[in-house]
Amino acid sequence: MTPDISYAGATASIISIDYQDQQSIRKVLIEYQIDTIISTIAGPSPDGFITAQESLLRAGLSVPTFRRFSPSNYAFDPEQLKTVKLYQMKLLIIASLCRAKQERPNSFEYCRFNGGVYMNYLGYGNTKPDGDKAHGYIGHFPYFVDLSKRTVDVPGDGEKQIVYTRAEDVEKFVAAASQLEVWEEHGDMAGEVLTINELIRTCEDVCGAKLNVKYNTREEIVARMDTDPKHIMVNMYLEVCLAFIDGACDVKRPMNLNKLDVKPMGVREYLEKWWSP
Repeated sequence: MTPDISYAGATASIISIDYQDQQSIRKVLIEYQIDTIISTIAGPSPDGFITAQESLLRAGLSVPTFRRFSPSNYAFDPEQLKTVKLYQMKLLIIASLCRAKQERPNSFEYCRFNGGVYMNYLGYGNTKPDGDKAHGYIGHFPYFVDLSKRTVDVPGDGEKQIVYTRAEDVEKFVAAASQLEVWEEHGDMAGEVLTINELIRTCEDVCGAKLNVKYNTREEIVARMDTDPKHIMVNMYLEVCLAFIDGACDVKRPMNLNKLDVKPMGVREYLEKWWSP
C-alpha cells in the first residue's frame, strides 16, 4: 500500500495491483471486502484498457462480496457511438458485463455512467490567473468551442442537443449512485442539455462578443479526416462530430441520476465563472 492521498479535504488509500495477475487482484478484493468496482482506467491501447478491465471483472466475479461493476466510461454511451474507434474498445467490457448479468441475474449489477461532453472543455484557453482550474483534471482540448479565439466548430446545423456535465459533477453523481441499493444498467446525468446553437448564444451573451461560427456538413467533416490514421485518437474528434450529425449522440433516455441529491453546475454558471469580462 502506498501513502494516502488527499484531495479537497478527503483522503484515500492507494493499493497497487498487477492488472495482468487476476490472483493478486482477487487477493486485494477479498482483503478489503470490496463489493463495488468503479473502473477509471483510461488509455487508447487495447492492452492497457480492455485487458485490465476484463481482469478486474474476472477477479471480482470470484470474490464473494463483489456484486457491482462500473466500466470506465463517463462521457458518451459506447453503444450509441459504435462508429467511434475509441468507443468500439469499450463495447467489449460491456458485452462481458451483459454475460455476467445473464449468468447472475440476482447477484450482479453493472451501470454505465453517461455524462455526455465534459463541460470543462469550454474552459479551453482560459487566461484568468487560475484559469487552469477551469479544466479540472480533463485534458485541454477545444471541443466544438474555443472561446479563447472566439470560434465554434459546429457539426451539422447546430440544432442537435448536446449533454454537458462538468467532470467534478460526474464524480458527485457517481459517488451518490454508489450508495443506491439497486443499480440500473444506465446512469445518465447532465449538468445541462441544450442545442449547440443555444450554447453559442449563451457564450456570446456571457462573453459580450460575437463568435466566429463554422457550420460543417457531413462531407466537410469527412474531408478533414486522416485517410491513413496511425493512431486510434487521430480522427476521434471528427468521428464524434459525424456521430452528432448522424443523431448517434441524441438524448435517448431520461437523466435518471439527476433525481439524486446532486446539484450540478449549468453551462451559464460555468461560463460566467470562467469567461465573464
